[in-house]
Amino acid sequence: MFHREEEDILNIEELHRMGTRLEQWLRIWVHPIAVKLLKDDCDALHGAVMPSRDLRKRLNLCQAFSMAQRNGDCIALFKQDHWCFEPVIGFGIVERIPKFLSGYHRYPDSARDQKAGAEWCHHMPHLEHGVYTGVAVAPIHKCPFMPDVIVMHINGMMASQLLIVKNWIDGKDILCQLSGHAGCVYAIVPALQKRDCNVAIPCRGDRQVAMAQDDEVFFSLVPEMLPDFMAGIDVLEQNNWGIPMRHFLKEEVEMRPKYIEMAELLGMEVSPSAQRKDPEQ
Repeated sequence: MFHREEEDILNIEELHRMGTRLEQWLRIWVHPIAVKLLKDDCDALHGAVMPSRDLRKRLNLCQAFSMAQRNGDCIALFKQDHWCFEPVIGFGIVERIPKFLSGYHRYPDSARDQKAGAEWCHHMPHLEHGVYTGVAVAPIHKCPFMPDVIVMHINGMMASQLLIVKNWIDGKDILCQLSGHAGCVYAIVPALQKRDCNVAIPCRGDRQVAMAQDDEVFFSLVPEMLPDFMAGIDVLEQNNWGIPMRHFLKEEVEMRPKYIEMAELLGMEVSPSAQRKDPEQ
């Protein structure tokens, strides 16, 4: 769990500035998404689109993600606004009823048997029932609220860079629960529970009906981590580890001095071939 001192908590202007910097550094093609769990219908934000009221339609949460990150929309979804039930269960808006826990909706489409379906349902990440009634999403650079989690659709190279920044911050890897289902739940709930970064896989629905691309994954972080991410990004840039990533393909590539030193301590031969003695001589 990531901790930040109380006096270091971000304000909304700093959030917008750092979110914009993160987006620009990644050269990401869609906006990072600010996600806030809502505790009451009156938490609905002024000017936010409520699909059932304003569109006369319901949306999958992944579609609301797509509208926020592509069109810049702010959208608030309560139970009556959701078309897909998995985030409604995952966020604790409704109870995990016995029929859900039985694996009913997974078998036979995507589970070998109902036992396998039940196993998945029992272990889908979820928040306590009755705490939240809805969720709001908006692009981070202009969200009208302080988010609980920041979620991004990124490619593998961007994920590598963000993971390097995370390692720079505290030396810790990200341990993830990965699934092919309920991508929005897996992107949000673990990050919120751990107050830390998380990686998840966009689900079939996100790719089919919300335009998640074939090479994309989710990267999530909590907003209190943004200052450290900004510092880590600056260090990577100073050390030429930034974006765009430098590419080269050749044998015995040039390595940094500490990599050479460590390899030699392990008994590896890492001196350039041209400087080695011919073993036949």
